[in-house]
Amino acid sequence: MTALLKWMTANPVQAFLAAGLAALCAMLPVPAAWLPGAVVAFCLLVGGLPAAAAAMGGATLACLWALAPAFGTLPALAVALALLLPALLAAVALEKSRSLSVAFQALTLGCCLLVLAINGLLGDPVRALAPVIEKLEPMLRQLADAFSRAGIDKTPEELGEQTASLAWATFGWMVLFNAFVAQCAALWGYGRLREPGLFGREFRALRLGAAVAWLLAALFVATLVSGATGGGGWQAADDLQFVLAAAFLVQALAVVHGLRELQVIGVVPLVLAYVAVVLVPMALVGIGFADTWVRFRERFAPRQGV
Repeated sequence: MTALLKWMTANPVQAFLAAGLAALCAMLPVPAAWLPGAVVAFCLLVGGLPAAAAAMGGATLACLWALAPAFGTLPALAVALALLLPALLAAVALEKSRSLSVAFQALTLGCCLLVLAINGLLGDPVRALAPVIEKLEPMLRQLADAFSRAGIDKTPEELGEQTASLAWATFGWMVLFNAFVAQCAALWGYGRLREPGLFGREFRALRLGAAVAWLLAALFVATLVSGATGGGGWQAADDLQFVLAAAFLVQALAVVHGLRELQVIGVVPLVLAYVAVVLVPMALVGIGFADTWVRFRERFAPRQGV
């Protein structure tokens, strides 16, 4: 693996080829959408801007080659930018700050701005997806029938409306997830070459900060007040809460790994935390949010001189 990492950043041509191959792997039916962004971020950390620019070019051309014949040049370019640009910008923050927490904060706020921009440009982002939902009508009807057999009454129209209302929040979450995983992979590769153990230390110390926590709290209170006064909901606020909740879920996982490193908890609670990601994700969101002020890792860390 170390030899491969060194080869990727030996010169811009090899960075170009590595990122292109990674982008083609991202087209496969496997969870590898983060891979080309990881190569771009890694090339920036190790090889600087020339290597990152070459990797960006290789990955973009590979996306265009794979997707343009089926979907057109502009949609293919949009996919390439969604996969690569957030990872590159987050990598710039990571390279400048040398802190995974700072990069994650910047990435989270950037995804919030992206969701706000989508809501602002589209006006009614749910209605903008109406043509797409209409094409999904046969699938939604089958899903409604499956729910009906399970004793859950949902019409295809209701399912379509719920799908549309979650679509842009899900998009923001996917951008956040892919770009953050890319940073983790890039930092792991950088640490393997330059500073072993760097990624583990940075991830276990991950924290979003009070400003992001207060933003989530303000959005939550605004939603409650709007509901209590009978005011209509604001789709952008719901989307932002979804993205921020996903970010605090990641912080909760960092807390759990930090407590495991401090030997406060064992392996079983660590495994259960990852099970909770699927079964009770909001419980983890609460832990991540509370850590902003409770600071679990510092609370249980051994005191100096003791």
